[in-house]
Amino acid sequence: WHGVLPAFFDIDCKVDIEELRKCDQCIVAVHPHGVLSLGHYLVISGFHPDLEKALPARRRCALSAGVLFKLPVVREIALGMGCVDAHRDVAKRCLSKGLSLSVVPGGEREQLLAQRGQVEELVLKQRQGFVRLALQHGVPIVPVYVFGEAQLFKQSKFLFGLRSWIQKKLGIALVMPYGPFGLPFTKFPDPIRMVVGK
Repeated sequence: WHGVLPAFFDIDCKVDIEELRKCDQCIVAVHPHGVLSLGHYLVISGFHPDLEKALPARRRCALSAGVLFKLPVVREIALGMGCVDAHRDVAKRCLSKGLSLSVVPGGEREQLLAQRGQVEELVLKQRQGFVRLALQHGVPIVPVYVFGEAQLFKQSKFLFGLRSWIQKKLGIALVMPYGPFGLPFTKFPDPIRMVVGK
C-alpha cells in the first residue's frame, strides 16, 4: 500500500521523532476522522518510516469501530492490520499489556459530519475517554492532525436526519461523499499533510 497510496494522494508527513522516541507507550489521537479516515490508516500502516521506528506495529493497536468486526471479510483485514474493537475494556487490556494505542476520537459522528470547506468540525466535547485512559495508565497523548483529510470530499445532506439517527443508534456512519462535478466517491485533489507530535 505504501507504493499505491502516493499514486492517488499527495501525502507528506512531518513526525516529531525525538518526542516519539521518549515514549515507550502512548495514545496517538488522530484528527479529523474524515470520510475515509486516511490519517488513521497512515498511522496504523506506519506509512512514515520515522513513525514506524518510534512506534513499531508490534507495539501498538488501533482502536476501530466495533461494526467493522461484524463484517466477515472486513474483520479479517482489520485484525490483520492490528485493529481492535474500540470498546473501553479492550483499550484498557491493550494498555495493560504495554501496547500503545491509536484512536480517532471523533469516530463515526465526525465521519458523518466531515465536509469540505473553510471549517473542519471536530467532535471532542463528549469524546474524552481516551484522555481518561491516558491518565489512568500514565501514558502521554500524541496528537496527530491530518490537514486535507476533511477536504477530500463534500457530503450530501440527503436523508441526513435518518443517517444521523442510524449513526447514533447503530454506530454506523452512512456517508454520501462526492467530489468534483458532483460525482460520487470521487475525491478533490487536495494534498494530505499529516503532522505527528507538537
